[in-house]
Amino acid sequence: MQIKRLHKFILILGVMLLTSGLSIAPSFSADEQSSDAVVEPTFTQKMESILFQDVDDGFNYVRENRTDPFVPFIQERVSVTEMPMEELSGMQKFEPGQLKVVAIMLSPVDKFAMVQDSNNQGYILREGILLGRTGVVEAIVPNKVIVKNYSYNLAGDKIYKTVEMVLRQEGEK
Repeated sequence: MQIKRLHKFILILGVMLLTSGLSIAPSFSADEQSSDAVVEPTFTQKMESILFQDVDDGFNYVRENRTDPFVPFIQERVSVTEMPMEELSGMQKFEPGQLKVVAIMLSPVDKFAMVQDSNNQGYILREGILLGRTGVVEAIVPNKVIVKNYSYNLAGDKIYKTVEMVLRQEGEK
């Protein structure tokens, strides 16, 4: 309640200073003081009566057991249909865009690709190896490695996206 009065006082004081030409005390002429007629209170006197009267409007906001009025009451639901987070190991630590294909070896018995990360560390990929969080090496063909990534849409259906890691020839970017 004291804070309300202080705010009111500051507001009224500012209005008084602006309207009275920066004069704090009201000035009366000699004619106004000697007159027996009913004197209309000045703006300053009206404001003082408003400010210093004991007015209790009876409103007291109790916050306990109430929701915050500034938080939206409609919130977006997030469905967790993804796999639980687990420790990634091996080639799952790398996404296809982080690796560069440097060689592909094809033979009737085996197919594999050699890749490098940004630190020039080499790795070997074979068909069926997990790559990244949601990818599997689908195929290794003469000039590229095909990785099949999957994700889920809002309906919970599995969606596949194919990423091709192309083997660049010398001098190509």
